[in-house]
Amino acid sequence: MVGRSVTPVDATGQDGRVADWGGSLTDTAPPHTRAGRLSGLARRAFGPDPIDRLAHTTALSSGADAFVAVSLAGSLFFNLSIDAAQPRIILYLVITMAPFAVVAPLIGPFVDRVRGGHRAVIATACLSRALLCFLLAFQLRTLALYPIAFSILVLNKTHAVAKSALVPRLVDEASKLVESNATLSRVAAVAGACGAGIAASVLGLANARAVLFVGSLFYAGSFLAALRIQRAPGVVRPPGMRLIEAQELRNPSLILGVSSMALVRGGVGFFSFFVAFTLKAEGEPAWVFALVAGAGGLGGFAATFIAPGLRRLLIEERILEVAMILPAVVALFVPKVLVIPSLTLVALMLGLAANLGRQGFDSLVQRDAPDAERGRAFARFEVRLQLTWVIGALLPVLFRPNMAVGLYFLGGVLALGAVFYGTTARAAVRRRWGQWSSILPSVDRADEDEVRPLAQQLLGTANWLADRGSRRQAVAVAAGAVDAVCRTCTHDEPMLTEALLELEGLVATATTTGVELDDAVVERALEVAGECVDRFCDPED
Repeated sequence: MVGRSVTPVDATGQDGRVADWGGSLTDTAPPHTRAGRLSGLARRAFGPDPIDRLAHTTALSSGADAFVAVSLAGSLFFNLSIDAAQPRIILYLVITMAPFAVVAPLIGPFVDRVRGGHRAVIATACLSRALLCFLLAFQLRTLALYPIAFSILVLNKTHAVAKSALVPRLVDEASKLVESNATLSRVAAVAGACGAGIAASVLGLANARAVLFVGSLFYAGSFLAALRIQRAPGVVRPPGMRLIEAQELRNPSLILGVSSMALVRGGVGFFSFFVAFTLKAEGEPAWVFALVAGAGGLGGFAATFIAPGLRRLLIEERILEVAMILPAVVALFVPKVLVIPSLTLVALMLGLAANLGRQGFDSLVQRDAPDAERGRAFARFEVRLQLTWVIGALLPVLFRPNMAVGLYFLGGVLALGAVFYGTTARAAVRRRWGQWSSILPSVDRADEDEVRPLAQQLLGTANWLADRGSRRQAVAVAAGAVDAVCRTCTHDEPMLTEALLELEGLVATATTTGVELDDAVVERALEVAGECVDRFCDPED
């Protein structure tokens, strides 16, 4: 992770602030002065440096996204009967999966491997959308509209994946991840709402082409803001780390976390279309739809203020539990005969819970996913979340449950999910600690303060993996043990160089798919690693 940049003492600006090496201004003005008050207000709105630079990019990009959405807004539901709207809605839901199908296999690895890091990906996505948005203004009545709009959607997802992967590199403490994610979510919500309002005004005064012209300017502004984001260092992988990182992505905390968040996202998709069909069947006017949707947006916005305080009390896993329990209780016990008040209250709680869960889940991935695979992880998980949203949305479209059945179904599924996640997550944590403790040697009380070198711990892990049959992982961890030895040596050792080269070949053999791994490869990897650790990690040296 990257902490705050060092501030030179001789770079004072005229307004009483100090420029840091990255080019931004940090607050040194007294709080009672005008500069100090403005700086404090900006810090509360956009977060501390260097998150504030990412927040500026997010604000401009979200505002531009709203311009594109307004320009492409069309009649999908309200001007048609329920039966006529059904096939169009199903087609729309299927189409929403297309950008995610591109993001997972292509964009995720690209975000992790591109030269220049996530900052370069964000800047490129902003500039590309500026050009595409400008081009789209001339293609609104041609077939070219569809590939251009699809490209903008893919770039939106690319931006989101890169942003989520970049946050932990800009935050110096894991406990601040939820607060940083909440700040970015709040900035995006406010900017999106303001952008939608401005875009609607431009649409009323001019036309959709003018809306896209202004949107392209917002995207260009986000590109300039992205260039000011602090450059994060790249990630260097020692031999065998790819396999170790792939194993880390199977961490129970990540698997269970994405499952619980998927349940919440599925609930949001279900409720969104359940409300639409319920109110349509009741013959309610359009402003009632707007009221319920506004309640959901208000709940999501409130979550950006609640999440940081909740993180001071609960870890990310417990926040995900809260995200399922809150809407479950409200949906189960809200009066089913009061249609508009009940749906509004459920929308408020579901919007609050969904954004709380999102902050907790993003922070969980940022905390536990390997740094070099974080973009791939976010892209892969986003596909699952979008898929469950589509499945949840299809249920009310296909079956059209009534008010009571729909709310009982929503509340019951979320309640069962909360119980399952709570018990399974705790059991997984206990099981994981038990596995790690089994590979550590027993020590006397007099030696409790002794800390074994990292290389010895990794070698013990490699032997434990080999004993339990995880041979490919054992080879990779053995290579990691030798790499840890190299990092502690103050001078070049030919033995270590030769060992690394040999282990690199063994790791390549172990990671070859479709090939049965020979026991001799595992034994050789453990033997080479053991010789290096025994020679260069003697505790008595």
